[in-house]
Formats: sequence, C-alpha cells, structure tokens
Amino acid sequence: MLACLFLCLIGGKVMDQTNKLYFDACARGDLSLIKEAIEKGADVNVVNGEKRTGLMRASKRGHEEVVNYIVENGADVTLTDIYGKDALMSAAKKGHLEIVKLLIEEGANVNLQDNKGRTALMRAAFLGHSSVVDYLIEHDSDVNLQDEMGRTALMEATLAFRKDVIDSLIEAGANVNEQDHNGCTALMRASYSGFEDLIVYLLEHGADKDIEDKDGKLAIHYIRQHSFEALKDYLK
Repeated sequence: MLACLFLCLIGGKVMDQTNKLYFDACARGDLSLIKEAIEKGADVNVVNGEKRTGLMRASKRGHEEVVNYIVENGADVTLTDIYGKDALMSAAKKGHLEIVKLLIEEGANVNLQDNKGRTALMRAAFLGHSSVVDYLIEHDSDVNLQDEMGRTALMEATLAFRKDVIDSLIEAGANVNEQDHNGCTALMRASYSGFEDLIVYLLEHGADKDIEDKDGKLAIHYIRQHSFEALKDYLK
C-alpha cells in the first residue's frame, strides 16, 4: 500500500497517516510536526477509539505551546472522550495552571462532570494542586458538586491532607458536613487517616462529630486503633 494511503488503527479507530502524525505529535509536544500535519490537512479534532483528542493529550502532558497553537487552529475545548472527560480535567489533574487558564478562557465548562461525576476541581483537590483549585474556584467551579459516590472536592482534599486546598474550598462555601452515599463526611475521612491537625481544623470550621453514617457510626468510630488514644478526646 502506498505511504500516502497508510492507515493506522488506534484503539479501534482508523486514523490515516496525516492525522496519526498530528495525534502523536500532540502527545510528544512536537510543534513543528503538528504544523506540518495541519498543513497537510490533519483534522485538529481527530479522535482515537476512546474519543480522545490531540488537545486532551497535549493538555495532560503540559505542552502549553502546543495547546495554544492547536486551539488557535480550531481545536475544540469542549469535546469529551468516552469516559466523559475533557482536556480541562486532564490539565487540572496534572496541575498545569496555564493550560487550565487557556482552556477556561476558550470556553471549557468548569463544572463538567465525567461519567463518574468527577470534575476538574475534584481532580485538582485530590492531588493538592492549590493554584489550580484557586483558579477554578475564581471561575465559578461548584465546590459542592458530588460524584457518583456522593464525594465532594473537600472530601477528596481531606484524603490528600492539603490544608491550603481545604482552606480554599471551605472559604468558597464547601459544605463541611456533606455526606457521601455511605453517609461518610470529611471529618470521618480525616479521623480514619489519623490526621489530628485536620480533625481540629474541621471541628473549628463547623464539622459535626455527631453525624452518623449509614451504619450508625460516628467520626470517633473511624479512628484507627493505633491512633485512638491521641484523637478520641476531640471526637468523644
């Protein structure tokens, strides 16, 4: 078969050679190859078998110059893959603030939820990317959205124990007593992890130690045995 008619199968999606050149160059951050592929007619919104775009790949890997260029050349910031994830979620998860800014400026939905209900804010909060969290909040991210398990960004941040992120979320109105679908609260998560400073902080910011989960357990019941003596006085 002639090279110009070469076809490549990616994730079940047939992609011609020019589009494959573009798609792979986005992942590598090779701007010169991207320009070459676009000049040859590559579709900047071409997708693979999981409906991922070059923009999603470049955003995840932090290729800021590439993201700028392909957006200027028509890359759609609102496209989602088969899991409901977009380029903004990828950038937020990796803490790429400048890319997050660009995508939002170009119309990315800050409150988009993927197929599991997770948002860009939840991803950034869980991994402790405080500058991204702050920017998302400044641009109207809903701090109280819940995923399919009922978890919020604040609950995710308590697992990572990033106090700067937790501060930002609570200041923005995060419900400190929200319960997931099992009835678990941020305080219960902090108690299970044995984070004494966080337990004190949450209590000082309105956490209710008398909330019960669906099994009738309180936060004090979440304390692991090895840390019980140090923490029980806060929660009894």
